[in-house]
Amino acid sequence: MRPVVSILLFTVLFLLTGILYWLHFFSSSDSQSRFSAPKIELKSSHVVYINTDTLWDRYEMVREIKKKLTAQRDQAESEFASKYQALANEEQNFREIASRLSEEESLKQQQDFLAKEQKLSAFREQMEQKLMKDEQEKNEQITRDITEYLKNAYKGSHYTYILGYTHGGGILFANDSLDITREVVQGINRQYKLSSKK
Repeated sequence: MRPVVSILLFTVLFLLTGILYWLHFFSSSDSQSRFSAPKIELKSSHVVYINTDTLWDRYEMVREIKKKLTAQRDQAESEFASKYQALANEEQNFREIASRLSEEESLKQQQDFLAKEQKLSAFREQMEQKLMKDEQEKNEQITRDITEYLKNAYKGSHYTYILGYTHGGGILFANDSLDITREVVQGINRQYKLSSKK
């Protein structure tokens, strides 16, 4: 009698496990949610936080902007290096013929080089300022986009504050149960991909 009960219990448990597995992975509501926006599970607290280091590291828009800024910087540095090398070559050529020039011609040439060096230095400074301004504007744009996304995504929620947590920042401790970084990264990247296709 005992082996029959064991086999029966085993069969029932096996069937229940199969049903639970099917409901979890293949039910219609779940299959729909896999192809729609990530479901936001609200925390019970009125205060939650986002790890801003992680968000900036995984937000596709940030990655693309960083790539563009790096390309701009590389191009500017290449242009400066080219101008600097041209001036260095010119000075080298001048040294080779300096002994054949009159004192007046030599002095005039040196003044020309000084003016060109000052111009090159001013070019580098302008280039640095432009790159810094571009980077600042892009950072402001990213911050605006993140803030706008949070306002829209959590408009109807009970959250009073969504804080930004960063290592070494003002918040010294943050409980992991209040971390909404992952869902924000998924949602904001999905929105960015959709807006990029338009």
